[in-house]
Amino acid sequence: MENGMLWFDGRKDIPTEQKIQNAVVFFQKKYGSKPDCCYINATSRQKENSQNLAGLRIEISQYVLPNHFLLEKDH
Repeated sequence: MENGMLWFDGRKDIPTEQKIQNAVVFFQKKYGSKPDCCYINATSRQKENSQNLAGLRIEISQYVLPNHFLLEKDH
């Protein structure tokens, strides 16, 4: 991973898509471009049924903890 960021949002009252969108906004400010992919834990996925959230490709990873979001830019 050359250009990525790990984001944590443990708030229970915020939907997963909003958490990812907040992370995307921060990512864009930090790196100057939008990420392409977001890795999430399977428990976060149970609430959301989409392959794409906030305009990103969503991948499930057992290595990403619940309430954490790993955003990456494809190269």
